[in-house]
Order: sequence, then C-alpha cells, then structure tokens
Amino acid sequence: MFKKLLLFIFLINFSLSFGDTLFLSRSGYSTYIQEEEFMVADGDNVIGPIFLKPIAVTESIFVEAEGIEVEGYFLENVSKNWKENLKGKFVSIEGEGRVIKGTVLDINKDFIKINTRKGFIITTLPKFPSRIKSPLKWSELFSPQITLKVRSDIAQSQIFRIRYPVEGLNWNAEYILYEENNGLYLTGYINIKNSTPVEFKKLKVILLDKGFKKDMGEIHINSFGEKKLKFIHKKITEKEKLDLPDGKVSIYKEGLFKGYRYIKDGILQ
Repeated sequence: MFKKLLLFIFLINFSLSFGDTLFLSRSGYSTYIQEEEFMVADGDNVIGPIFLKPIAVTESIFVEAEGIEVEGYFLENVSKNWKENLKGKFVSIEGEGRVIKGTVLDINKDFIKINTRKGFIITTLPKFPSRIKSPLKWSELFSPQITLKVRSDIAQSQIFRIRYPVEGLNWNAEYILYEENNGLYLTGYINIKNSTPVEFKKLKVILLDKGFKKDMGEIHINSFGEKKLKFIHKKITEKEKLDLPDGKVSIYKEGLFKGYRYIKDGILQ
C-alpha cells in the first residue's frame, strides 16, 4: 500500500508540455488547444495545477484524453481583476517610508489585509508613486490554473488536450496587385494580429474563415503586435475565380500606387 501511494504521488507530479495549437478565426473567439502529458496511476488521479493562458475564457473549458475519464476539475486564479488575483500571493508594499511583506488575504476599497511574519496587518492601499510589488511574473498572476480529477483503468502516460476560447487574436488577408505590360501579379499576405500581452513561441496556427482553412505551421507571435506572412504569389487574369480569403488589394501600376480594390468571394472587384 505504501509503495502504491509513493507511485501515485510521483505520477501526478510528472508531466511534459507539448506544442500548442491555435485555430485562429478572423474575428471573435479563437480556439486554443493546450497539450500536457501526464503519467497516471490506475484508479483515481489528481493532476495539476496546469497553467492556462491568461487570455483563456474559463467558462468554456473542454478537457479530453484517450482512455481516461475526466470526472471534473478545480479552477483557481480566474479573475481578470488584479486585486482578486493578488489574494493568496506574496507581495511587498512600499510607501510612506516603510516596506510591508506578506501574503495578501483580502483587498477591498482602500484597504489591504496582509499576513506577515510578524502578524496580521491591515493597511491602506498605497497610492502612486508608492507601489505593490510581487516576485511573480504577469503571466503567473493572471494565468488561470486548472486541477483535474481523472480516472484511469491502467497506469499509463497520456496526453491531455485542454481546449478553451481566447480573445484578442485574429487575422485578415492583404494583397498587392502589380500591373505590368505582360499581366497582373498578385501577392497575398496573412496578417496575424495580437492585441494581448501574451507572447506565443512556436505556436502552431491554423487559419479558419468560412470554407477557408490554412495551416501556417509553427510561428512566433509577439505581444501587442502584427505578423505578416506571404502565402501566395502568382500571375492572375482579371476575371479569374480565385480560391483565396476575402481581403483588401493595394494596386500598383508601373511602380506607382493607384488605389484599392477587393477580393470578395474569390472575385477581384
């Protein structure tokens, strides 16, 4: 029994992170798929906590793993309010010539309750230029945490896929049409926009729009930025039906900008 308990503790704390996937919509919500591999024992297991992205919409989480029953989960740190997320965290408060360090118990209106090594303190919230400091990074303070309760019939290593909506990420298509004597040349760019503070490294991105779907492979998306990726360059005809997403077309003729046209429903308008 003791050996089985030790094995259980080892299994629930050992995990590997895999590359994540983003199904990116042109507007509204996109779907983020986060993969984590865990060793599970036979019977009941508690797995976590797993840190989700700070931009996760936590009311729509879907967890799946082949051959494993997910019986439920526990969520922490789901608020986007900095006061709520500081609860239970260690901070230092600087102001009026003193420094208070301890764990935040509560923040309401103008007061903060701190559990320090010297005892319990209630003090006023510092005002600028005084400040509250935390050793945690922004992503750690605002990343929701999910702890899973699962059941497995056998001890195994299994990949858990955690799917959830995210906001603040979208894309659109932009085109350059260059007119020369020998024809029209169209270059298309996918413009991926990230209006969030989250940086994505080696993220697999799949674009979705109506019947359009394109795998962009693994890319790096900076926070608060845009990334333009060329996805087509071809010679076209004026009346050609184009299997391309809708987008704005910048027109150049003999090296000079002439204005805009649009590709809509595959037609150059």
